[in-house]
Amino acid sequence: MKSIIYSRVSKTSQSAQRQVTDLNGINGFEVVRTFTETISGYTRSAFERPELQKAIRYAKENQIEVILVHEISRIGRRTSEVLTIIEDLKENGIKLFVKSLDLLINGSGAAEAYNKFLVTLMADLSRMESEQLSYRIKSGLEHRKRNGYAIGRLYGSIESKEAFLDKHKKVITYINKGESIRWIATKMKISPTTVMKAKKILEN
Repeated sequence: MKSIIYSRVSKTSQSAQRQVTDLNGINGFEVVRTFTETISGYTRSAFERPELQKAIRYAKENQIEVILVHEISRIGRRTSEVLTIIEDLKENGIKLFVKSLDLLINGSGAAEAYNKFLVTLMADLSRMESEQLSYRIKSGLEHRKRNGYAIGRLYGSIESKEAFLDKHKKVITYINKGESIRWIATKMKISPTTVMKAKKILEN
């Protein structure tokens, strides 16, 4: 069957090559093109992913029979989105093959209803997994705040010396009193490196 591959990873530190290799190795599918993107499935909806939408358009315009994905979460982590995409593909005569489930969706036969049920279940589990991960991250940040730990700034941003010192006024007070770096770090529940940085800025 004439097919295309759609693969997705969430972070630039990850590679989609394993997904692509696995999908290319499946018998019975003639892969004519591969679409890959790096984008979070939790923070961006399926309809906001350029390569996914490009893959769907390509399939519709080029008589593609099947879109191959490694697992259902690659399409989306929201059940409603996944089902909407599956139905849209069905209306255009396009099937979806999910390797992790070894299922061909939008096919014919008595098993089709079961296949849709299984996809719905897996999409729901994927959504719950994402929500739990988000909850754990938020809970961890709140715990650090409650215990006086610094949360940190956005990656890539640069904090001025004045802003740094303003944020650590209590640390400066202890430094001026002559307390040791280790004592201040323990007292303030911050790393010794932070105390050393504040001390260095003051000395300069």
